[in-house]
Amino acid sequence: MKYISYLLVSSIIANQLLYGLAVLLEPNCGQIPFRMRIFGGMDAGLVSTPWMAFLHNHLQFLCGGSLITSEFVLTAAHCVMPTPKNLTVRLGEYDWTRQMDSINPKHRHREYMVTRIYTHPSYRSIAAYDIALLKLNQTVEYTVAIRPICLVLPENFHEWYWLVDSVEDFTLTGWGATKTEPVSQVLQSANLTQIDRGTCHDRYGHSVDHTHICAGSSKSFACVGDSGSPLAMKVVHNRRYIHAQVGIVSRGPKNCDGVTVFTNVVSFTEWIFRTTLYDAKYMS
Repeated sequence: MKYISYLLVSSIIANQLLYGLAVLLEPNCGQIPFRMRIFGGMDAGLVSTPWMAFLHNHLQFLCGGSLITSEFVLTAAHCVMPTPKNLTVRLGEYDWTRQMDSINPKHRHREYMVTRIYTHPSYRSIAAYDIALLKLNQTVEYTVAIRPICLVLPENFHEWYWLVDSVEDFTLTGWGATKTEPVSQVLQSANLTQIDRGTCHDRYGHSVDHTHICAGSSKSFACVGDSGSPLAMKVVHNRRYIHAQVGIVSRGPKNCDGVTVFTNVVSFTEWIFRTTLYDAKYMS
């Protein structure tokens, strides 16, 4: 595909420098116009996560999602099953209760209709394969407020998988419920600590395998409404940070005070890549 480029990805984990030849699904991805500091459960900065997608049905909020190319949004399969009648993706959103987040025209949100939905063929319930791709009705024009997050397609899958497994903290962004609101008006960001899968199963009772990531903390966690939202980490590339998506909010405790289970995007990058290729070749 014309938007694929090879690059050298490096990341410092536990004082070790890891190198590997990798591919980004979209090279113009994962960068923000300024450095951002994340605090647990705090408002995200305006245009700090320009890949966030606000999924709604006649303005009723459904789920979060992430822009991964100029044509596709990534989300959880349970967000679109059963399929909403008027599934719409809003990009560039921050405070969904306001008509405009800024007087700057470059910060305005834009609406896109979903023309095709690709759920993973093995998806049967929220327990596994909870991942879906949404094809938009027109090509997205990137702005300061609208830009895709990176998906890493590694040459060495096991190396990238190990790296993600070794990360201590991730960043979660979404419009999920807060202590005072069933749906947050303003986009929220928080740091979540990764929990190993053994502890996730034994202590918290979640049925998980390598296709899942577990994360949460005593102060920050996913909640109702965060479904489909991206879990991300920073990766150093050419001395610059890019934001790479590694998870999708899938399931967690109803009281929103514990560990959340995420679909491990690393396990599905090949399916994502092949699905986008299939759509370009046979459905365009």
